[in-house]
Amino acid sequence: MGGRVRVVVAGATGYSGRELIRIVLSHRAWELVGAFSSRVEEGRAAAGARERSLSEVHPELSGLTRMVCQPFDEAVLAALDPGLIFLATPNEFSHEVVPSLLASGATVVDLSGAYRLRESALYPSYYGFEHVHPEPLSQAVYGMTELVRDQLPGAKLIANPGCYPTSIILAVAPLLEAGLVELSQPIICDSKSGVTGAGKAATSTTHFVEVNESFRAYNLFRHRHTPEIAQGLGIALESGQLIFTPHLLPINRGILSTIYLKLRPGIGRADLVARWEATYRDSPLVRLFPETQLPEIKFVAGQPYCDLGATVDARSGQAILVTAIDNLLKGAASQAVQNANLALGLPEEEGLR
Repeated sequence: MGGRVRVVVAGATGYSGRELIRIVLSHRAWELVGAFSSRVEEGRAAAGARERSLSEVHPELSGLTRMVCQPFDEAVLAALDPGLIFLATPNEFSHEVVPSLLASGATVVDLSGAYRLRESALYPSYYGFEHVHPEPLSQAVYGMTELVRDQLPGAKLIANPGCYPTSIILAVAPLLEAGLVELSQPIICDSKSGVTGAGKAATSTTHFVEVNESFRAYNLFRHRHTPEIAQGLGIALESGQLIFTPHLLPINRGILSTIYLKLRPGIGRADLVARWEATYRDSPLVRLFPETQLPEIKFVAGQPYCDLGATVDARSGQAILVTAIDNLLKGAASQAVQNANLALGLPEEEGLR
């Protein structure tokens, strides 16, 4: 990789876009050359759409850059000649623009769900649109970094995992692969997210009065991350072996997932931890916690880590796994950077620590 990689961030007005820009600006091997909103955002502001400085959009970036954020325009983007494009954009937007961006030769990391699911037939039910780009869908690498590290070098399209799936798959997939889990009972994933997971646009269920001093479950049995979790765990959606319940916490950022499963006879906590240790021995951004200390959101807020902890009842073989991530970082921007680093031949933690 000769010289600094020219980087564009589309969807720069959102929370994940802000985190991406912050990381790219401090990355030794990358140069931020463009920042764009999405067409959806441009349409909302059609009466007075204009360029805005990134520090106006995100005051947290004041003093770090003088770059402007402009409405998305493929011709303008192409003229910047980027080698790396991050899409922190809505699902249908990414679905539309990925094929032409790939044609430019750039590496594309898509933070939306548009290219995560291998079965295109699932998109109408879970995402509300027909998927009409089978070729890039089949080529996309599902970027759960620690589990697909060997597939990332040279990848041109990376589908960055969702935040809830990241918090669940990293904990459970190694145990299933090793045959440690008894599947006669469902794997129950009880997950709680901060409000930034719902995006920047306020809705009737996410503004302050609705969220503050409350805690609620939502989208039971129909959350769009359900098929992604099942896919990542190798579980058939219709099998009943996966129950995923998301909740909204009255905090800004972070996800805590509490996962209930039964271990096979003779399997204990030491076997579970040994499997995690073997899987993540060379993974600098996964941290394993001792039995005396379980992960908490405050330990990962503003950090690029996934924290894993577990307790096992030796009498019943029931295991409770607890995981924590920052939904904007390991659940979005920092994992996207991990994936891009490996795709471009850099250490995965470059720019993150």
